[in-house]
Amino acid sequence: MKPGYPEAVTPAVLAAELLAGLRAQLPPDVKLAGFEVAIGELVDVDVASLVRELRAGAGVVDVQVKRVPALYRCLDCGAEYPPEESPCPVCGSARAELVSGDELTITRAWAAPG
Repeated sequence: MKPGYPEAVTPAVLAAELLAGLRAQLPPDVKLAGFEVAIGELVDVDVASLVRELRAGAGVVDVQVKRVPALYRCLDCGAEYPPEESPCPVCGSARAELVSGDELTITRAWAAPG
């Protein structure tokens, strides 16, 4: 699961949290036609199950998934690289921060016409 989530968090719980956040930002009279969700490659979730839960919970068919690769940024030279290239392939430093790959968020949504 996403870092910070307990092991018992299911796709249904994640979908409910994502949809609650989305609904809180929409006017009450807007009917969703679809949305895009960004899922980092480090997020340990069954993507197909999450998409099913999102479709069921939102009542929409168009759920697009954007997979986000994991990238580290070297704290010494600033180079960005995938985790499998650690330590930094530019300067050899092991000091790095995660810049992407742990996200789980709805990145855009669109309304049904009419």
